Amino acid sequence: MKAALLALAVLALAAQTPGPRPIPAAPTGPLPTDPKDSQPLLLGPSTPAAILAHRKVFRDNLATVRLSPAVQARWQAVRRPYTLVAVFGSWCGDTHLQLPDLLALEAEPNPFVEVHFLGVARDKQLAVTAWPLGCAPQPVVRVPTFYLFALEPGGKQKLVGTVVENPPRAGQTMAEALVELIEADHP
Repeated sequence: MKAALLALAVLALAAQTPGPRPIPAAPTGPLPTDPKDSQPLLLGPSTPAAILAHRKVFRDNLATVRLSPAVQARWQAVRRPYTLVAVFGSWCGDTHLQLPDLLALEAEPNPFVEVHFLGVARDKQLAVTAWPLGCAPQPVVRVPTFYLFALEPGGKQKLVGTVVENPPRAGQTMAEALVELIEADHP
């Protein structure tokens, strides 16, 4: 009980503290396995390096991503602080296809867009403490889901949009969809 109250106090204090938040380290040691396919799972906060090392399909799909110069320029043009949270299932086919686009964008970091990767099992449950500080935990129904939070005055994060599972338009890449999500809030 004391630990839970302390964790809530830390979260409340961190939500009031503006500025960059540390990205948690990827889990170390043996990974839990998926009961359906017996493959290892990435659960909770993760990093691009851990995702790419985790399963070959992520590396293979990243190798095929070609960000257009226009999308790269639009990504770099963002000048307002955002937190982009990608909730993914390392076991999920849609994640295998869509997450590499964000990994490609992240390879050209924009200091105004803080990206967090959160892995879930098939039950799609995440601990409240897995969410970046200041970002209210969101219900996860499908993966991948990309949650965009905008930094408001006083350091509070406000959910301003999501992209769920696949890009909203036929023929659109996830990179384009994510840039458009940001642009919709940041004209």
